[in-house]
Amino acid sequence: MAREEWSSTLGFILASIGSAVGIGNIWRFPYIVGANGGGAFLIPFLIAVCLFGLPLMVLELAIGRSTGTSVVSAFGSIRQRFTAAGLLIVAIVSLILGYYLVIASWVLAYALFFVIGRPVEFGAFTDSYLPLAFFLLSGLAVYVTVRSGVREGIERASRYLIPVLLVILLFLVAFSLTEPGAVEGIGFYLSPDFSRLTDPAVWIAAFGQAFFSLSVGMGILLTFGSYLKREALFRNAAIIAGADILIAVLAGLAIFPLVFTAGLDPAAGVNLVFITLPTAFTEIRYGMLLGALFFLMLFAAALTSAVSMLEVPVAALMDSYGYPRKRATLLVFAAIMLLGLPSALSYTALNLEAFGMPFLDLADYAFGTIGLIVAGLIVSVVGGWFMNRTRIYEEIGGCGWQQRAYMALIRYGVPAILLITLIGSFFRVGG
Repeated sequence: MAREEWSSTLGFILASIGSAVGIGNIWRFPYIVGANGGGAFLIPFLIAVCLFGLPLMVLELAIGRSTGTSVVSAFGSIRQRFTAAGLLIVAIVSLILGYYLVIASWVLAYALFFVIGRPVEFGAFTDSYLPLAFFLLSGLAVYVTVRSGVREGIERASRYLIPVLLVILLFLVAFSLTEPGAVEGIGFYLSPDFSRLTDPAVWIAAFGQAFFSLSVGMGILLTFGSYLKREALFRNAAIIAGADILIAVLAGLAIFPLVFTAGLDPAAGVNLVFITLPTAFTEIRYGMLLGALFFLMLFAAALTSAVSMLEVPVAALMDSYGYPRKRATLLVFAAIMLLGLPSALSYTALNLEAFGMPFLDLADYAFGTIGLIVAGLIVSVVGGWFMNRTRIYEEIGGCGWQQRAYMALIRYGVPAILLITLIGSFFRVGG
């Protein structure tokens, strides 16, 4: 059976943008910017993206295209003993997807609530078992998309959803900028506090957000790269990163003017999407319409990201163990729904907890923070130190000094920053 490929460069770019643009971009990025120096935060963030996130993106694409296979067999082809490292990455991304689908299901529920004009308070929603039904629905949407294949599923969904997401976002920005709280909201969001640049915590937050935002180190771009023909990797990676940053920045321009117009707390953090914004939508003009559009946009972002995550273990089963796509997708879908069930139950009437916190919160820290950084370290070390350097040079192109500078970043710069970010994450939680 011939290996699947993207139908075009545009299809690959849209699918990759979809993998990067997710729930975290639209609610986490604006809050992180506002809480870490406003516009000044963009300086360390852009440095992190350009000097560290982008090279790791290119490395994943290079490994995937060079080996022509997904993460487990790709690592095994570099060194047989690295097969276990590939399996670890697959496990991490599967565990992340398990709880990510829970958050996506809340977005789907809120989209429906606003469409029918009956928004529900988050506490009332999670005090029932209704979230389980939406958890199943969101999982089924991801399952059906991946089951349909690279071109007919992942690429087709991205071709529709990413343009729709962008149109809705631009409309929300245009509307928000006409609201009474626009100046105050943008001031909170982007007014630069350059004194914060001397705070190491701001730089750690910037590097953490860069890796989080670009979804690097998860094996997604490695898998996507294995479906890629001969393309300019740096150019395509730069387009993907640029689109990801643009959408994240626009999200803040859409959110904070509405929050300030409604007179609510802009520093609501994790409560911003499911508590603060729904309240804001109920208190401003055309709130039901705006709320429906916002959560539909957010679900489009969540769906494309979740689809890309599911493709990683599905492709691994297909390439390493010879499973046909439909069977592989069904097996992985069932496993991930089971993995995500404790997280789903932690925000229901059952209130499932572990170590004194909701299970989802623990999973987010263990897998979405620590696990993601560990996965990035694995990719940078295996690819940078053990993959044949000539093969990497053939994939990335460029002249001699550019190639040497790139390898220095991958071998030394990226692992060092990831280690610092990992240590900073431990201290931040511990404090």
